[in-house]
Amino acid sequence: MRYSFSMTPLADVLFQLLIFFMLSSNIVPYSMLTLRSGALEGGNANSQQERPETTATAVSSTAVWTLHPDGLVAGGQRFGMDSLPSLAEAISAQGTQNVLIVVRSGIRVQQITTVLETLATQGIESVQIASGGLE
Repeated sequence: MRYSFSMTPLADVLFQLLIFFMLSSNIVPYSMLTLRSGALEGGNANSQQERPETTATAVSSTAVWTLHPDGLVAGGQRFGMDSLPSLAEAISAQGTQNVLIVVRSGIRVQQITTVLETLATQGIESVQIASGGLE
């Protein structure tokens, strides 16, 4: 008696899993975001490269936002994510061109992407992201 193994049911299951994961995933073009990392200070003693001239940013021209899983804190006040466009418009109207985003634990990448896109629509492209650790 000879047993045979059919690959057809396995292929059907794989296609069903593929369709399930494609439909349940959150498809966002993260590659559309422009991210720059700052140059690290220090380095090894053997490097003879000239460091670019750095300029100091005035504290008054920098907004500090703290992202929480349920919203954000700006200027000591807690806001929901639905008020993000009006906050970005307000700091843009004040002439603020630098934003520091402090990210707390539990934040999803989608929330950071939403903040970056909202700031970019207001012309604010100088954004720094820092980890705020646990509360």
